[in-house]
Amino acid sequence: MLDRNHSPSLVEITQSGFGSVALPDRLYAILKARILTCELNPGERLVEKNLCDEFAISRTPLREAINRLINEKLVEIQAHRGYHVTPLRVDEFRMLNEFRRIVEPQVAALAASRASKETIETLRKYADLPSYTIGDEESFREYCRYNSLFHLHLVRATGNHLLEESVMDALDKYQRPAYLGIGRQLDSGNPSKEHHSIVDAIESHDAFKAQMVMHQHIYTGEDRISKALADEGLS
Repeated sequence: MLDRNHSPSLVEITQSGFGSVALPDRLYAILKARILTCELNPGERLVEKNLCDEFAISRTPLREAINRLINEKLVEIQAHRGYHVTPLRVDEFRMLNEFRRIVEPQVAALAASRASKETIETLRKYADLPSYTIGDEESFREYCRYNSLFHLHLVRATGNHLLEESVMDALDKYQRPAYLGIGRQLDSGNPSKEHHSIVDAIESHDAFKAQMVMHQHIYTGEDRISKALADEGLS
């Protein structure tokens, strides 16, 4: 069940579903999933009347849900134009990756000293990302789901819920361009190899190696997507 005191990641939302939770929480989860997977496009206007009609609700629970999304910087208010999905911006993407390069290598180092045997087995399970077919969006969503599950279980190995929420928030926002087809990894085997190298270092309790491999893993993806965003003319 979704906890309103916690900002759930996309993979947690899709695992939990939108079942028997309070209406504002359910609306929040549905809209957050649509934004992160770009079913609602970056920059798209959120028309209150249309959303109220779709869900057969009043504006009060909708606005409560949207306010949570504003706090998470997934929705913006534009003067005289209402609510809009936060656009993709190169500078924001750069800051996301600065955060990831600083934090996630340290997460991997912590995991090397704290991960249990069971956690390592789970990381192995999700290290191999499924291949996807170009044009088959469902297969790409499964690819992203496995990637998110790998990083989720990795940060959970630290036992630090503050790190978990921050890391998964950054990862979800980092993957938004890929859902639009911008900078997608065309060889799923490459990140899978990097994932296994990270798990190897964690299993060997080699914190320094885990840190270094994670840093390179993040830099490779950052470089690819940053170039693709620039090619799209985003500022």
